[in-house]
Amino acid sequence: MIYLMNSAVMPAGNYGTYLYAPATLADLAAVLRGERGPFQSCIGYPQNADLIEQWTGVRPEVSRAETVFSDGDAAIVMRLKSRVVNPATKGAPVSSDPGDWEFARVEFSSR
Repeated sequence: MIYLMNSAVMPAGNYGTYLYAPATLADLAAVLRGERGPFQSCIGYPQNADLIEQWTGVRPEVSRAETVFSDGDAAIVMRLKSRVVNPATKGAPVSSDPGDWEFARVEFSSR
């Protein structure tokens, strides 16, 4: 399974090894088109889903479901390169410039 995430996290109870490597917006688009296998959206903010749709033409589902990795699972992560200064504005519109975002691939191994 490939998860789409808007943060780089190590979910509770998922002890193992995580490989965090650079990815691109093209990698995210390939996942959304189903070219990399089955995926599940864990994009938790409508604003992020809006940006992904703007950039790729495909809108992922907005989901606050808990992510639980199994051995061999992966994730494509999109996250702002800088933190939101005022936590009260979390979830408000953010930069739509892909250059302000980091894209990464996370691979999980339970070993």
